[in-house]
Amino acid sequence: MMNNVQDNAANGAGAPDRLSKAQTDLYRTRQRGRNKVLGIVLGSLAILFFAISIVKIAAQTGGAH
Repeated sequence: MMNNVQDNAANGAGAPDRLSKAQTDLYRTRQRGRNKVLGIVLGSLAILFFAISIVKIAAQTGGAH
């Protein structure tokens, strides 16, 4: 098993091939899109957790009737 890993590393298997300029631009564009979606999801979760915390605090202090 160890020899296969070393052989693959020596042969460059698993290493990304060089991309052309157009392929790199396309890859970066897709990566940017995924990052934006992930940022929106994480931001939404943070807002949701904040809102839940505010509601819980308000309920404990008698602010919500």
